[in-house]
Amino acid sequence: MEQAAKRPYIPELDLVRAFGILAVILIHSTSAVVAGYDHHAALYPLYVFLNTAAKFAVPIFIFLSGFVLFYNYYDKPFTAKTIGQFYKKRMSKILIPFLLFSIFYFAFRRYAQFGFTDMRTFLEYFATTKFLSMLFSGKTYTHLYFVIIIIQFYILSPLLLYAVKRFPLLGKHIVWIGMLVQWLFIYKLADEWSINSPGSYCFTYMLYFTTGAFIGIYYMKLMPWINIASKQAAPGRIAAAIAMWVLFIGSSLLLFYFHYENRLYQTAVINTNFLEIIDEVRCITAGLLLLQLAYWAYAAWNKAVVRALVHIGATSFGIYLVHPIILFLYRKTSNVGDPLLYHGWVAGGFFAALLIPWAIVALSAPFKWHWLLFGPLPTRKKKSTPVQPTLEA
Repeated sequence: MEQAAKRPYIPELDLVRAFGILAVILIHSTSAVVAGYDHHAALYPLYVFLNTAAKFAVPIFIFLSGFVLFYNYYDKPFTAKTIGQFYKKRMSKILIPFLLFSIFYFAFRRYAQFGFTDMRTFLEYFATTKFLSMLFSGKTYTHLYFVIIIIQFYILSPLLLYAVKRFPLLGKHIVWIGMLVQWLFIYKLADEWSINSPGSYCFTYMLYFTTGAFIGIYYMKLMPWINIASKQAAPGRIAAAIAMWVLFIGSSLLLFYFHYENRLYQTAVINTNFLEIIDEVRCITAGLLLLQLAYWAYAAWNKAVVRALVHIGATSFGIYLVHPIILFLYRKTSNVGDPLLYHGWVAGGFFAALLIPWAIVALSAPFKWHWLLFGPLPTRKKKSTPVQPTLEA
């Protein structure tokens, strides 16, 4: 227990969350352009590249979830009290915001589709199996599936913690075990069980979670490799970082080529099974590189920029929940036909989807009820305080 208390708070993780939420908003703000813009326009490849390059976002947050949970809990005693506290803290701060926003987005979609006639008719929409099905699958709006995945991981986490604590050898091989589980589910079980949306299940992302868990367990040993700007950085770290950048850029370019050709000619130039492996390489290297980037940024970037990014990262769950409605409303504004102005309008959607939710969440922080909507928000933390495993949205 003393060992767990000595584990230092890692402020750089909020920078990784900030990079992740920026990637999420970049995906969503360019998705309509990728789908509907002239595929032969000069800047169309740029939009496809930006949209494709940012799609490590969900794996990054799952990677962070595994990291933070195992970093905080691996050295703690595995007791009924600890497990109870784990579920109480995690679930109470996730489920209520999820339920409230699920109801909000379902109501919004019904209103947008059917309008409003009277309250009784409107409330009847919620007394249907369709609503319950969409609620439990996280499909009342397109982005809420991610919260369901995190809840699934939170349900599994105590079992995984028990296993690696009971059998320490599992902790050393947890990445390979996660990869095998992910491959078994994607390549075999999803088809055999006729699962229509495998991306809605945590097993599709097990490799990313267990990679984060591995780093969380052995963080104190791995830190010299992660923090390459540190004086204690391990020999060979530059070569390892260069190798990861080569893998990340190479895999990102291959994925861009596949998606661009597919959009342009509706042809698959790469086998989809091979494409999955390329994406796994890209996402794993992205997680490691963003950790390294966060350490460098925290030490070397302008302090005002770092503070802003840290706050964005700390409020990322709320930003994630709110930003789709802002983007939806923004797209109702007219965009002119002039190409230059159109590109400016697209960029404006990105900034609106980031800045307006950020302001809404930040302004709610002084109110005691803020956790009902947005989960835990930033509080002043002492340096010795351990990392709080909030939802990385």
